[in-house]
Amino acid sequence: MSLIVDIKKKLKDFKLEVSFESKDGVTALSGSSGSGKSMTLKCIAGIVKPDWGYIELDQKVLFDSDKGINLPPQQRHVGYLFQNYALFPNMTVERNIGCAIRRKNKSETIKEYIKRFRLKGLEKRYPFELSGGQQQRAALARAFASQPEILMLDEPFSALDSYLKRELEQEMIEFLSDFKGVVLFVSHNWDEVLRLCDRVVFISEGKSSTLPDNWGLPGASLPFLS
Repeated sequence: MSLIVDIKKKLKDFKLEVSFESKDGVTALSGSSGSGKSMTLKCIAGIVKPDWGYIELDQKVLFDSDKGINLPPQQRHVGYLFQNYALFPNMTVERNIGCAIRRKNKSETIKEYIKRFRLKGLEKRYPFELSGGQQQRAALARAFASQPEILMLDEPFSALDSYLKRELEQEMIEFLSDFKGVVLFVSHNWDEVLRLCDRVVFISEGKSSTLPDNWGLPGASLPFLS
């Protein structure tokens, strides 16, 4: 499965111009805060409409400004994990997961994801009753339960302390190993990118550059180190 993105978006004091291709595995969108990483995700998800460009997922066109194609978010098959996890505060864990499921055997499917994401015993709890790590697992379970073709993770560890972050990184590696679609991982933390990602798209002041295949090796030429 592959994702092709080539878009432009003009905001009041900012211009986004990104172009990259992502295949199986984990692709990082890295760069400093405010560089355009999260805006790129929102354009792919259909939350924000680009001014110009083209987005294609596995030969299915999601957006094409020339042809007037702009699929709504619910038709793009995107699982989105926001920085603050965005769990519905008035819903329990099982109901948060259930709202992403549109197929038969809903109750059995909820149980499957509760077990898979180690949420057993937390089904009836509300988000405010969960730790940061539990909230993240609940949000991930909801994202996976929607059976997405693109999984987008926006700074998933930014709200966690260093000990919990490393623990959940290992869980994330395990969860993602079973996912067959495209994964976009937004982070400005280079150590996270080195540990979790297969390739890197670096975004600076709204403009993108795809790093060479040897990006993770000592001595590699990287744009932000120039």
